[in-house]
Amino acid sequence: MTAQKLIAFVVAATVATPALAQKSQYRNPVADAGSGSFAVVNKWASRDDDIWCAAARAARERGAAWKDRLYVTGVTSAAQSQYGSETITFTLRPTQELLAQGSTGRSSVRGVGNSLTLNSANRRCQRELDFF
Repeated sequence: MTAQKLIAFVVAATVATPALAQKSQYRNPVADAGSGSFAVVNKWASRDDDIWCAAARAARERGAAWKDRLYVTGVTSAAQSQYGSETITFTLRPTQELLAQGSTGRSSVRGVGNSLTLNSANRRCQRELDFF
């Protein structure tokens, strides 16, 4: 009977692992930060690509089109953030001074004014392989 329980556990863990990985991949919370703006809270020490991915998904959920551009408007350290983690704020409606600050197509999320199209930001999302 013990061998059957062990086999059942191994099978359950094997099946559950990809599902758990997909759930935790985009766990950086997103908070509204005003009209056309939102903040991605970097809870998991994510790479820049992961943060751009979360921002693209958040913008799509807010009705943005793939050709729209995301702009970094601010970076708040964990010590200063109300969320206790580094927070990167994005907007879909940049001001003229924000447009003058950044670089189009720059992939660093820590450069205020840097921007990517939603399509480019979404391409930074990692895809999970389907084994089953």
